[in-house]
Amino acid sequence: MKQLALLLMLLASPAFAQQGETTGEVRKVDKEAGKITLRHGPITGALDMSAMSMVFQVKDPSLLERLQAGDRVKATILKEGGVFYIVAAEKDG
Repeated sequence: MKQLALLLMLLASPAFAQQGETTGEVRKVDKEAGKITLRHGPITGALDMSAMSMVFQVKDPSLLERLQAGDRVKATILKEGGVFYIVAAEKDG
């Protein structure tokens, strides 16, 4: 029982992070807010999410300079403390 309680605490902890991979199209880059809107396909890995459009924060501010609306990308997504981030993205074609 104590092990289950510990596991549940870890999963609920802001430090617990989940990561996944996806492809998609950049819809908007908001440099002032440090966010990118991405219309993405399914996110594989620990996140296991369906396709949709979402607004993501970025861990690396240089992504805001390198990407623009219309870019097709392969992206690594991180969910940390309830916040979704794009932690890496490279243009795909």
